[in-house]
Amino acid sequence: MTVRYVLAIDGGGTKVLAELTEQSSQLTFRSQGGPASISNDLDLAVENIVKVVRDVCEQSGAKASDIVAVMGLAGGASTTLAEQVKVMLKLIYEIEFASLRIESDAITSLYGANLGEPCVVVALGTGAVGARLQSNNQAKLVGGWGFTVDDFGGGARIGLMAVQYLLNDIDCYDLPKSRLTIRLSEQLGCTRQAISHWLKQAKPADYARFSPLVFSLQNECKVANKVLTEHTKSVVELINKSRGTSPLPVILIGGLAKVSQDLLPLTLQNELSPCKGDSLTGAAILAVKHYHDIIEKGQRNEP
Repeated sequence: MTVRYVLAIDGGGTKVLAELTEQSSQLTFRSQGGPASISNDLDLAVENIVKVVRDVCEQSGAKASDIVAVMGLAGGASTTLAEQVKVMLKLIYEIEFASLRIESDAITSLYGANLGEPCVVVALGTGAVGARLQSNNQAKLVGGWGFTVDDFGGGARIGLMAVQYLLNDIDCYDLPKSRLTIRLSEQLGCTRQAISHWLKQAKPADYARFSPLVFSLQNECKVANKVLTEHTKSVVELINKSRGTSPLPVILIGGLAKVSQDLLPLTLQNELSPCKGDSLTGAAILAVKHYHDIIEKGQRNEP
């Protein structure tokens, strides 16, 4: 087996990123694609993962059998889903890596945020999840059970709350009443038929797209402010659950990290540490480790 490349993949609710590095030359090849949350839409996620894998392989001339890969995927904490991804890659798309490890994107974010050193990470994006990396290199996930039952603190939940306020306005007044629901109705419509059509097709990423609108109206719309008050409570709760009793540094990451941090109590804001790397960084750290395990020990080192 000739292993020459390390592949890091970060797949979330809105996009997937791939970074392939040739280890001797350190030449790097990158690609980006659509949503890759395996808990939200497995088939679409794998399809988008395959696209970026094929893209970086075409750029570099690499074959899958030359590659040690680590994928940090939303939903990757499920061993069942992770195994399905591996099977689909191999049997449907005929992609078989020298070594493939699939983790939750929360775990790869955890390794990236403090460059592999112990810390607590709370990721706020389309979904929301916490993770803790102890000094013994043990990692623990908190929350992130998926949009159906959890992901409180994420953008999809913000969008969902906003849509619920629109539905309430339609039920009570037959038209949107607040600045937020009026703006939402411009995209979803004002009738039960139009809104129902959107709801039937809506995925978490569709709800998450409304979160920038909610943040933009927080100082001029009471409804937007109510949504963000609930969002802030969820973020505080997730931070507290994630760090438990540990004295480790706490790092907020993800697309909603900065805007959410500004809403937190000042005492909590002052306790946060800066982020040093992202989920792709963490996937690369883990992939390089596995690469050296294979080269030095002759082991695939798969969990």
